[in-house]
This record gives sequence, C-alpha cells and structure tokens, in this order.
Amino acid sequence: MRRIFLIITLLSLLLTGIENCFAQPSTLYFLPGIPQTRELNPARPGAEKGTYFSMPFLSGVDFSFNTNNWSYNDLIHKGSGALADSLVWDYKNFLSSLGRNNFLNQSASVTILDFGWKRQADFVGFSWSEHEFVDIYFTKELANMLINGNQQYLGNTFRSGYLGGGAQHYRQFAITYARELPSGINVGLTGKLLFGLSAIKTSGLNAVAGMPASGDQIDLAAAGKAYISAPVDVQFINNDGYRVIGRNYFSLGNYLNNFGNPGFSLDFGVSGKVNKKLEVSASIIDLGFIYWHQDISTFTEEGHYLFRGIFLDAPSNKPPTTNNLNAIYNSLRDSIRGAFTPAKGTTSFTSVLPVKIYLAGEYEVDQNIKLCGLARIRIFNNMVHTSLTASANAVLSEKLNVSASYSLMESTFDNLGLAATYRIGNVQLYTASDNVLSFYRPPGARNLNLRIGINFLFPDDPNFVRGMYIGKVRPR
Repeated sequence: MRRIFLIITLLSLLLTGIENCFAQPSTLYFLPGIPQTRELNPARPGAEKGTYFSMPFLSGVDFSFNTNNWSYNDLIHKGSGALADSLVWDYKNFLSSLGRNNFLNQSASVTILDFGWKRQADFVGFSWSEHEFVDIYFTKELANMLINGNQQYLGNTFRSGYLGGGAQHYRQFAITYARELPSGINVGLTGKLLFGLSAIKTSGLNAVAGMPASGDQIDLAAAGKAYISAPVDVQFINNDGYRVIGRNYFSLGNYLNNFGNPGFSLDFGVSGKVNKKLEVSASIIDLGFIYWHQDISTFTEEGHYLFRGIFLDAPSNKPPTTNNLNAIYNSLRDSIRGAFTPAKGTTSFTSVLPVKIYLAGEYEVDQNIKLCGLARIRIFNNMVHTSLTASANAVLSEKLNVSASYSLMESTFDNLGLAATYRIGNVQLYTASDNVLSFYRPPGARNLNLRIGINFLFPDDPNFVRGMYIGKVRPR
C-alpha cells in the first residue's frame, strides 16, 4: 500500500510540473537504466536484458523553450516607485539583451507507445510519438527599427537581415536496433518513418528601406516566400486583408489521421571503452526531411512602395496637425496592401528536421559513481546552437539513481540540472531537466526543459524477485 501511495504521489508531482516547465534534456543522456536514452544515442539504449513497455502517453513527455540569452522579463517586468504595482514595457532593456541575430525555439513531444527487448548483445525497440516545434528568428536591427523608428536611419539604408520562422507538427514511428560488437564497441541505428500533419515555413524574408537625409521619403522593398501545409485556406479578399478559412472537410479526426505528407529520418550512434574507466560516445539525431504536398498554400512576395508622406490640414501649425486621421490611415493602409500583395500558389515543399549532434565522455569513479561530459550541437536554419554539460551520476540504492548537472547554453551560465529514476517492483519512473531553477522564475528563464516518463521493466535475471535486486547495490 505504501508503494502504491508513493507511485501516485510521484506521478502527481511530475504531471503537475508539466504545465509549469518549459525536449530532451542533455542530463537525460547519462541517466542509467532507462530505454529512452536511445533517443539521444541509439547505441546507448540503457535497457536491461529482458523486455520493457512504457505507459501509453506517459512513456516520454517532453517540453522545451530557449532563447539566445533574452527573456520575457527583459521586455515586461514589474515597475518601481509609483509603478511598483504595475507591469511596464522596458524596450531599452529588451534591446540591450538582444544579440545581433536572435531566436526563440520551442518544442514538445508525447510518446504514445514504446516497447522493446534486449537479448544477449542485441537490443530492438519501437516507438510511436507526436512532435511539434516552433522556430522564430530576427535581428536586433529589426527590433531597433520597430521600437525607435526610422529617424536613426536617415541618410542610410535599413536592412532587416536574418528574419523568418517556421513550425511543424508531425508523427513519428521509430525502430531502433543496437548491438554490442565482439570488439566491445556498441553501435545503434534508428529508422524513423514520419508523417507531417501541419507546417509553416518561410524562405528568404527580408526588407530594405532607403531613407535620404532630408527625410522626405522612404523607399521600401520587401521579398520572401512562405509555405503553409494545413487544413486551412489563406486568401486575400477584395483588398480588405487576409482571411483564414477552414476547409469544408476539416475535422479533428481527419487532421490526426492525415498520412499524406511522408518523410524519413535516421539516428546513428556509437559508444566504446577507451579503457576500463573511460567510455566515449557520439551520435547524430534526426537526419531527415518531410515532403509536404497536401493542403498547400504558398505566397511569394516581391513588393516595392515609395512613401512620400501624408497630407496635413494645417502643416504650418507647430507641431503640424490634421483633422482627418482616419482617412489618412485608410489611404496609407490601402496603398501598402496594394504594393505588397503576395502571389498565391500551391507548390509542394520540403522541410528538414533540426539535426542534433552529441559528443560525450563518461568516467567511472567506482561501480556506483560516474563523472560525465557532453557537447550538444543543434543545426537548423543555417544556425548552429551549442551547449556543454558536465554531470555526476550515482546509484544510491537498488531503487534510486540520480544525476546532477551544470550546463552552458547559449551564453547562459545558470543552468543547474537534475535527473532521477525511481523503481518500485517492475515500475520505473524517471524525470530530467537541465535547468531546475527556471521552474521557480519562468519569466526570467532563457532555457526551460523537462522530460518525464513511466516504464514497466521485466528483466531476465535469476536474482530478480518481484522487481527487487537481492543483496547490495547492483553494479551498472
């Protein structure tokens, strides 16, 4: 009865944390004894000899959010003095926190089904999971223009530069095979069949504005492409703006049963002992693509607009005034819409997945303690994002394994991570995060991630009785 109560308590704590924690923490890489470590390196499945299956929908729940060292609090925070009880917009502070090129990444996944088995030197695993991610990127120059206006660019040319974004929701069926070779080297391969459900992708978005020193005109040009695959129709209606119209046949059932946008990806992994104490490993994750050709809307823009000012009723006033602001606004709006009306098409497109590369080392202090180091590289939209993680892992008892980590991520230095597995009988609970401090101050967080899951393990071990190992702490 006490075990059942403990399981329920742990589940409640884990599930409550999902809403507050903002996939795949690096701290998870070295967490011993869980099959899901193969998602970071298929050569390291972490499964004991025997069979396992995971709790449906709770095999693995991931959520992550990160930026390049700017946060919500940099833009909106509590005021001081007379504004101490209010939220204030701090544009100056926000601009100072930005780098030259900036991004916001968010991703989440839920594993619907996961099972596998390990026999002798071989491991085979299967999983079905749902994934989504969003990437937004922009320059400090663009933010500066939007916040401070164009006066600073008089006599110069404004260029928006690095700008765009994308989002995807796709389904993944994965099969992993790992084997320990006679030489002692472990190799692993995961093949993934993908089906895209919806996506937005931009390409080549940019704006250029020439502004003479006199300030009497703005010569604006904009270009770029946008691709949409979703059960909606985006239209430009009678010069009155964009409308998003749900297709007649849309339903949640139709959306979730869409297998019309196929894709494929591969994971490769290898690990091996350098000596009795030191193991090194490396992997490449999500090397693949999705081909989108259902419910396509594409937009191509190559527009140009020359703004020469607006007509004022009383230009001699100081400052100049007008009594017809609404008409001026409508005229300006219609002129801009007429100049920038993207051409619509239905061209199919291809999207790639964010590729991850892991390089790791693990040193065994004794049979229950290991010191580890990990470099993670994420490649997407021609950008490279890196993080470095150092961790210490310990087997504390037959039931409990823990890991503590410290990470450098995108110029942030306050990332303290924790991970743990707890086992009661055949039930294994695990959780991992690279930045537990962010849970206590989400508005100021630059990096948030969490992984939780539940497995049911059935090892082939003659000393295994009701899920408990007999004797001392078992070696790993």
